[in-house]
Amino acid sequence: MHHVTKVRFGPTLTEVRTNTESKRPILRYLVNKRPELGEMSPKELLFSDFSCLHSPFSLPDFELAISEIFSHFQNGKKILLYGDRDSDGVSSTCLLAFFLKSNPIFEGINLQVLVSSESDPYGLCTEAMSKIKKEKPDLLITLDFGSSQADEIEQLTKLGMRVIVLDHHEVPVRIPANCALVNPRRLDSSYPEKKICTATLAFKLITGILFYTSTEYNKVYQKKSENGFEYFQNGVLLESKPNTKDELFFEFPNENRNIPVDDARFLFFYQSSKIPGMFDVLNEEIDLAGIGTITDMMPLTSENRHIVKLAQTSLTNYFLSPNKRKGMFALLKELRLNPNGITTKDLGWSIGPVLNCAGRMGKTEEAVGLLLATEETMAKQKAKHLLGLNEERKERTKRNLDRIHRYFLRKPERTNHSVVFCYEPDMEPGVSGIVATKMVNDYKKPAIFIAPDNGDARGSIRSYEKENVLELLESLSHHFLHFGGHPEAGGFSIKIDQIPLFESELYEKADIWLKQNNNPENVVFIDSDFTVLPNEVNENLYKEWKELAPFGQMNPDIKLALKNVAPIHLTPLSGGKHIRFNCVGSGSVKYMIWNKGDEFQKMMSESANFDLVGSLEENFFQGRTTLQFIVEWFGKSEG
Repeated sequence: MHHVTKVRFGPTLTEVRTNTESKRPILRYLVNKRPELGEMSPKELLFSDFSCLHSPFSLPDFELAISEIFSHFQNGKKILLYGDRDSDGVSSTCLLAFFLKSNPIFEGINLQVLVSSESDPYGLCTEAMSKIKKEKPDLLITLDFGSSQADEIEQLTKLGMRVIVLDHHEVPVRIPANCALVNPRRLDSSYPEKKICTATLAFKLITGILFYTSTEYNKVYQKKSENGFEYFQNGVLLESKPNTKDELFFEFPNENRNIPVDDARFLFFYQSSKIPGMFDVLNEEIDLAGIGTITDMMPLTSENRHIVKLAQTSLTNYFLSPNKRKGMFALLKELRLNPNGITTKDLGWSIGPVLNCAGRMGKTEEAVGLLLATEETMAKQKAKHLLGLNEERKERTKRNLDRIHRYFLRKPERTNHSVVFCYEPDMEPGVSGIVATKMVNDYKKPAIFIAPDNGDARGSIRSYEKENVLELLESLSHHFLHFGGHPEAGGFSIKIDQIPLFESELYEKADIWLKQNNNPENVVFIDSDFTVLPNEVNENLYKEWKELAPFGQMNPDIKLALKNVAPIHLTPLSGGKHIRFNCVGSGSVKYMIWNKGDEFQKMMSESANFDLVGSLEENFFQGRTTLQFIVEWFGKSEG
């Protein structure tokens, strides 16, 4: 892994245990390094229940959205859900659709479900607008897009449609008229979290609907404070005393809190617990919210942390008792996941990619069909079919990666720019994000990959460190048909004849974009949390921080560095592409290197000892769970 020239070795375990004042010094040291986690109370950090979640009623246009749904349902009007093709879009669409179809509240609902596919440009494109107009819904609910498309939404509302947008992407200055835009990024949003995915918003909408139909809705609770009284309604702290009929206020409950959350969250949890069966429903519905959170790379701090942990519990419970979501259970069984505990790795590396692959392969409806399946035999068939589609996606990715390898062998000068770029006419569509991520990993810089697609071309950009890729796309937007995404990952569509002009301007704009980066060219740093000895890499060490999971954005996995280790018992896998080995002094712990087996064996022929950086994880295979060390980097460090 020749791009890494320096490793910043963390302190030894002995140093941390000596210098950190805590009963659990390793855990305390790691929490101190993660400011967002340090803001949480110790009990809330380590445990999760529904009291940790915020009331959804502080989201903008939230109650308007609920009233629109009920009004159209009660009048027998047609409701159309239209979701994006990625994992978050599919998860949010199916989460809301399954609830509306299966909950007795909405018996007989006139509901239609559509999703975009890989051949469609992003959002309310011409193709999407045509499909919507053909369906002629009375109420349109878009999921995972729509925030930036005021013109298109207003065009639909002029045709007599009402529109609800559930979305978490950036909100422009102009918000569409006659539309309920439920987006936590709105400037007028008082919702405590800004970075939550659309699947979580769909879960919030379900939560709000259940609360809206209860006797707790709109009750005002008062609590005595130092300055008089505080007033709460629907789990939200009011700015002033409300004007209610006869000033009928309910006393704030005086009950012990299992987890010491703030008053607003506790009260909403208390009120929700008074609603018969509410938590039974939410326990079943939160699974897809967790999957969307992981796959859409939301920060795993604050509420997102609880969403994922509750989703893991929900998915694990599929193995213990029957669940109405037959398709998801069929997928879990076909993936052969551990029935004793679904992990964040399962969400991000097994379940998520399978749901995502359908959209990448132009068959998003296959993932929707699976998640909305209600009969076991059909669910099993759909799960097998989707896994087969994912294997096709892997083969397509493999072919593209092989072409990229040959492309840069022919044109090595293209890797010298501040951004690495690749386009070839024979590249295959549908996997551009995966390929761009691979380019980032290989060349340690932001990457753009473009492939032809239905007469035009589609591209993906991925950041390397903390760059906001949307800023670069914005500076080049005059070349695009459409573009969008997140700060870490973006996408765009472009005319093929525009690509040379785009590339010629790209490098200059990228240099300006990255000018604040003071890191010397071709110097990459890897920071480790601890420097450990081989005999310290074991199950006991892993248990010391296991409770910090889920790991991901803003809560990265724990990195261990080992100096001057001696690998033994090498076992090449997949023809030498991957490799498994032990280290002298490390007992039975297996070390795994993915996709760099040839490079590792070459280095072994030159030196018997070198440094490693990587992470510990549990591996479930053939009914047995073992601990393994996933090597991120190997070599001779200069620092």
